[in-house]
Amino acid sequence: MDDRVLYSASETPGRAGVVVVCAGGHGREVASYLEDLAAAGAGPALAGAVDDTIAPDTPWMSARVIGPIEHLERLAADRGLAYITALGDNEDRRAVVARIAALPRAPRPHSLVHLASYVGRDARLGEGTLIAPGAVITVGVALGRHCIVNVRATISHDCLVGDFVNVNPGATLCGGVTVGAGAFVGAGSTVRERVRIGAGAVIGAGAVVVSDVPPDVTVVGVPARVTRRRPPSAWGSSAP
Repeated sequence: MDDRVLYSASETPGRAGVVVVCAGGHGREVASYLEDLAAAGAGPALAGAVDDTIAPDTPWMSARVIGPIEHLERLAADRGLAYITALGDNEDRRAVVARIAALPRAPRPHSLVHLASYVGRDARLGEGTLIAPGAVITVGVALGRHCIVNVRATISHDCLVGDFVNVNPGATLCGGVTVGAGAFVGAGSTVRERVRIGAGAVIGAGAVVVSDVPPDVTVVGVPARVTRRRPPSAWGSSAP
């Protein structure tokens, strides 16, 4: 897990512009957040998108699709652009980040904190992480790299969240919760204080989690119960 201090607006990487990686529905959301910040003078401009499945120069939001993901290398070298991923699937997001990191001249990940969110002054945020509008992150929270904290999600005091975690819209992590790398916290779910969520676990939408969840399982319901166990994954060996 990355231990860097939350970037301020003046310190956020990618002041020359940010490229969104993958131009689907979540990509359009991320692009709109970048546009909001730029319009308020609080962040870098949207420089476009890279996507392997869309033709270069296709109009997209207030910019264009630049080309496939490998174009990021040239953009970083020539224009100093940063990137942010826009894939909700944790495995896909990790694979894309690894692909970018393998480029000879890899760009730097950009962390995005929307102005309509609240983030505690001592919260720590890993590189490439997204905090969407309406999200609330209180004091003593540490988030890993390339996480998504989606619209109106709440992460309360002293939570520890690993890399590549997706906290979906309206989900709530009460105080002192630990979430392992690659976990997926479903929309509208609630995790009780001091519960541990294992790496690669999936919390179903609307679930109420009152006890620890092992790695690589799916839990659903009120209270949440295990409904599926998957073979051990690479996430299972990852600590928050």
